[in-house]
Amino acid sequence: MSNTFSFLSDEEVRNITVLLEALDKSTFDFLQLQVGDLKLTLSNGKASFTQDAAHAVSPIAMPASAQNISAPPLENAASAPPRKADSPLQDGTIEIKAPIIGRFYEKPEPGAAPFVKLGAEVNEDTTVGLIEVMKLFQAVRAGVSGVITEICVEDSQIVEYGQVLFLVRPRR
Repeated sequence: MSNTFSFLSDEEVRNITVLLEALDKSTFDFLQLQVGDLKLTLSNGKASFTQDAAHAVSPIAMPASAQNISAPPLENAASAPPRKADSPLQDGTIEIKAPIIGRFYEKPEPGAAPFVKLGAEVNEDTTVGLIEVMKLFQAVRAGVSGVITEICVEDSQIVEYGQVLFLVRPRR
């Protein structure tokens, strides 16, 4: 059996996976995307998709030379409630994990100071970093009050969903 999607790079497959996850979390019924010769229609299965519905919406068309797939945000990440940190480890520290897959940034912009440093005090709403997916940035909140005891990732590193970003010693 041949792989009909062998013309897609690993990065493009990851981008499509991110789109699928975003559609699943959104209130949209379907998404149509065209990149070069690839035409992609994703449906969440909550409503029947018809060709008439496809013609009612303009597809997002990008030149074949485009390096990244980009799309408008499906939800406002800034208004999302802070993610709760995970349960304490045996030594009492709590992990702050990546809420999504993407590129982690420790600073709000190049040349700026990092959001947090080793030994920094954080509270539940403290932004500890940003994760970029397809030119969209999501703030990562600490979700716990305490002190950063370990930074587990480097600036600009690709992180996976659930990967540990920081360890925090909670306030007593």
